[in-house]
Amino acid sequence: MKVLIIDDDDVFRRHLAKALTRRGYKVTCAAEGVQALQFASERPFDAAIVDMKMPDMDGLRLIQELSRVQPSIASVILTGYGSISNAVEAVRAGAVDYLTKPCKVERIEGVLRGVAARKGLEEEGGIPSYMGIVGISPAIQRVIKTIEVVKDVAIPVLITGETGVGKELVARAIHYDGVRKKAPFVAINCASLKPELLENELFGHVKGAFTGATGYKEGLLKVAHKGTLFIDEIGDMDLTIQASLLRFLEDGTFRPLGGTVETKVDVRVVCALNRDIEVEIQRGRFRQDLYYRLNVCRIHVPPLRERKEDIPILVRYFLDTSPIAKDKKVAISPEAMNLLLSYDYPGNVRELFNILNRALLFCRDVIREEHLSDLRKGHLPSSPASSLSELEKNHILETLKRYNWNISRTARALGIHRRTLQRKMKRYGIR
Repeated sequence: MKVLIIDDDDVFRRHLAKALTRRGYKVTCAAEGVQALQFASERPFDAAIVDMKMPDMDGLRLIQELSRVQPSIASVILTGYGSISNAVEAVRAGAVDYLTKPCKVERIEGVLRGVAARKGLEEEGGIPSYMGIVGISPAIQRVIKTIEVVKDVAIPVLITGETGVGKELVARAIHYDGVRKKAPFVAINCASLKPELLENELFGHVKGAFTGATGYKEGLLKVAHKGTLFIDEIGDMDLTIQASLLRFLEDGTFRPLGGTVETKVDVRVVCALNRDIEVEIQRGRFRQDLYYRLNVCRIHVPPLRERKEDIPILVRYFLDTSPIAKDKKVAISPEAMNLLLSYDYPGNVRELFNILNRALLFCRDVIREEHLSDLRKGHLPSSPASSLSELEKNHILETLKRYNWNISRTARALGIHRRTLQRKMKRYGIR
């Protein structure tokens, strides 16, 4: 995949280019808009990563100019937290997605994978997929059929499923295959923000709302007007914020922090949950009335161990879309595939892709059993006597030991947020 990076920050630009190149992307860098347009007029690119603020022209104008030079290019905007409201204008100008700084390379690569899916690059191998959702199992086909039914209906959607099953992918499919696809898709993760920051991000604030509030900040509800707001891990949302969200769902209005004037917006809310909501309600951690309001349409994404017939297709999809695998023309041996099929995947599809990513580092042209040594050491065989919580706890313990109890490295290996890992450790009494 050919990527054009445009950013006037030399350090960030070099770091990102080096990281993406290591992952197999063909990267070209530009420090300003004029230079980027010159490169785009000379050779084709699949995607452009565009900084919002640059000295010679802003990101909005640049993505418009790029689309004129190369109509098929997919532009992704990089914006700071202070200018997140500009994401609306970016989408209108033609950006397919936006990222907020600072952002990890893994997040950028995830967006590039999404770009590849939307451009239909995965279809070269004839892989059965719907908006990037890959699989032939009856369970995943039921998910797809439900999306097709509800995508154009303005009702809340609650997506349930374990960590790593692809809940955000389902939310994006609802948005990008629906009537709101030209409006913003805005995502926020409740587990990654403290309650006061989460409330501020959702509703915004007026000048003087609190110490340091020197001006008006537009909340994500306002940013997502006419589009979709995806609230991930809503089970971690503070009860006070749950009450405010419930009020918004009932009449479509909210007040920014410190404000007195009601703001009305047209936003479809899609939420994701990776825990047993009924248990959370019984424990007083989640409002029952909010659950009833969100549960108008519920889509359950099955864990990978319940749709193992999809594993060969997911492996093929990964090898066909991974830049490293495509350059190496990597295949997989039958023995390695059998090993992948025998594993239970507490981390689900995300864990499968992480395993394959590690295997690519050590193989030349074929992934063999020996390239899955970590999987063999941490293998958790299927057992009716083992509960999901026991499997997850054991898998977390094995991974913690593997990375010498380094929380950040363990979270990355599991494909989850650091705070999510800490919460799970607390739940299972892991110290």
